[in-house]
Amino acid sequence: MTTLKSRSGRWEYEADNSSDHSNVSQVPELLMLGYDHFTEAMKLSHHEHDGAFEFVLTESGKVTWEVNGQYYETRAGELFHTRPNEPHRARMDFMEPCTIWWMIVRIPPSKDSSSWLGLCESEAAAVIDKLRSLPRILRTNVQLKIRFRKLQQALQSEAQPWLKLKVRHLVLDLLLNMTEPSPDLHIPEDLPTALRSITENIQRNPELQWNNRDIAASIGVSESHFYRLFRQSFGQSPSSFVERSCVEHAAQLLTHSDISITHLALGLAFKTSQHFSTVFKKVTGITPSHWRASHRT
Repeated sequence: MTTLKSRSGRWEYEADNSSDHSNVSQVPELLMLGYDHFTEAMKLSHHEHDGAFEFVLTESGKVTWEVNGQYYETRAGELFHTRPNEPHRARMDFMEPCTIWWMIVRIPPSKDSSSWLGLCESEAAAVIDKLRSLPRILRTNVQLKIRFRKLQQALQSEAQPWLKLKVRHLVLDLLLNMTEPSPDLHIPEDLPTALRSITENIQRNPELQWNNRDIAASIGVSESHFYRLFRQSFGQSPSSFVERSCVEHAAQLLTHSDISITHLALGLAFKTSQHFSTVFKKVTGITPSHWRASHRT
């Protein structure tokens, strides 16, 4: 069965070729394609994909993944992937607020990869080997997001004689773009380093009174230009980044100190402890008191 699901902020394609013989379902390598926008933390516990790669592009926000006890943080424009049968989950079983695209692609069950995505055996084997050797996180460019959208549009289109070919081509195009991403040249060469330095400083000192005007002046650009650059680089506003950095800092203090939640909230420049608790739960999925209770040893 092939299904196209949608709800507010979410779109999903799933394929099960056992009972559907449409042109789309005849691309057996594509098991799933999806898009989702989370405004608050969403539960995602351990799971794996039998015989299939999963690729997740963070379009905005931030997601932290756990694989084999290791944490991998992805921000806007970064691609995370897992290999076939590799258990993984969101950190602490919760997806942080974000916007993501994901694709699950089946590989041949044996070394015989002939006809995989329409390639000859040697070509298919080369692509699969390249996918297996990818680093866990890849910095991509805006073209990858565009390719996800094109594949979504193809899957939403009416059946056509060439739809199977088009879908297969778009899946392969996405995979090849992942293995050889081209640089995104929209940001001047010296500014990415400056922006990264700023984010690191915010994470070290989230309690400071950060404002766009002063940060923009420190790197020699206008406030509006800084805002656009920051959103383009990290997929979120500077204020959202500061807010999340405060929550991450607070989580550490809740775990390793006895500071009261009220004092912690005021020290991080939240007006009230209630506001702090609301923001904390939006990012982590649980309240500060629940966090402390579940993480103290």
